Amino acid sequence: MKAVVLTDLFQVFVIFGAMLVVVIKGSIDLGGMSYIWNLNREGQRIEFFNFDFDPTVRHTVWSLTIGGFFTWLSIYGVSQPMVQRYLTISNIKGARIAIWLNLPGLGTIVTVTTLAGLLIYAKYHDCDPIKTKQVSAPDQLLPLFVMDALGTMPCLPGVFVAGIFSGAISTVSSGVNSLAAVTLEDIVKSYVKPDLSEKWATRLAKILALSYGVACIVLVAVVERLGAILQLSLSVFGVIGGPVLGVFTLGIFFPWANVKGAVVGLITGIIAVLWIAVGSFLSKNPKNFAPFSVEGCTDLYFNTTGNMWNETITTGIQSLSNKQDIIFIYRLSYMWYSAIGCALVIIVGLIISFLTGPYGKDDVKQDLISPVTRKAVALFTKVQHNKSVFPVEMVPNSNIHDPRFKTLNGNKNIPSDGVTNIAYISETNTPTLTKAT
Repeated sequence: MKAVVLTDLFQVFVIFGAMLVVVIKGSIDLGGMSYIWNLNREGQRIEFFNFDFDPTVRHTVWSLTIGGFFTWLSIYGVSQPMVQRYLTISNIKGARIAIWLNLPGLGTIVTVTTLAGLLIYAKYHDCDPIKTKQVSAPDQLLPLFVMDALGTMPCLPGVFVAGIFSGAISTVSSGVNSLAAVTLEDIVKSYVKPDLSEKWATRLAKILALSYGVACIVLVAVVERLGAILQLSLSVFGVIGGPVLGVFTLGIFFPWANVKGAVVGLITGIIAVLWIAVGSFLSKNPKNFAPFSVEGCTDLYFNTTGNMWNETITTGIQSLSNKQDIIFIYRLSYMWYSAIGCALVIIVGLIISFLTGPYGKDDVKQDLISPVTRKAVALFTKVQHNKSVFPVEMVPNSNIHDPRFKTLNGNKNIPSDGVTNIAYISETNTPTLTKAT
């Protein structure tokens, strides 16, 4: 794990350096950020306050805040690669500090990549490279921009390539290390060979890491056919991370949830969100792209762009019509996948837990329950014990003058015989009845 962390530390500087070079050089060549910003605003690429409540809209304030909250919470809260990093820190306080220090770094990288997107549009605002067949996918726009902006400068394209590879290696190394560790500890040592020696455990971990690495390389051929990488990765986090977050939430905040409820809820959540994601992909859910232009293309692309422009208008009309034919659940924004998966696990988990017999107080370790839940349960239990109210006629005559009996708090209407109209059980080891003094 130490090697993974040190590698990530080095790679993050390479990534930042590469992106900063691209943004600075690109903004200088295009005439400054003010000009770039105006072009993007005129091209409808800047949209801060879209408060549309329609969950099928790809990006809105609600999908990015609420849906994004669940997505990032699943990544930073319960994902194995992140938890594995937290465990390398000696105490909880240090882990919390590490997360807070991560926040400005994450914000910076998001800002830099967003600026890179603005630069790309400003560069190709009047000649879309995808429509002119210069590139075949949106993920290829940044490398094209780098070669156009930095291609004549020695070494700089290489710095960018190094940054891209650093980002990929950083993610893959963490994932491969996590997969190998989980397989070894939770499968091999738990079910296959519990008495595995340390020597063979190390060897097996290396073999597993190599195997998972080869599998990742093979799957590249599949992933490149599944669309934009960012949306694909966030969809995967939603399919897996959302239900896993739901299991942890179920266990931490609902002490009466049992194992059967957690297992059935997890399976239901994964299957449901996977069904939505796969259905959305197979149905070719059309996206509402901002307008583009090919009016500034050179003669090299002129013969093709005219047809492309007409084709795009026709396709846009057909896409709007086809979108209404796709069932609602397949049109949901991918930003909601984590929230849906988490909610399904909690709901199904609670239902199954109550049907199969919920856990009692003695079945759960109190230190595994959220402090908020512990306080709420304690308060509810106290209220129930102190407010077990029944008619005073049920008080045995032999106990009527028991000095242990006390008046209800705030009761001003005490009859002349000194007995209140109701009595309650006091919160003591031995329940007693209450009589007015």
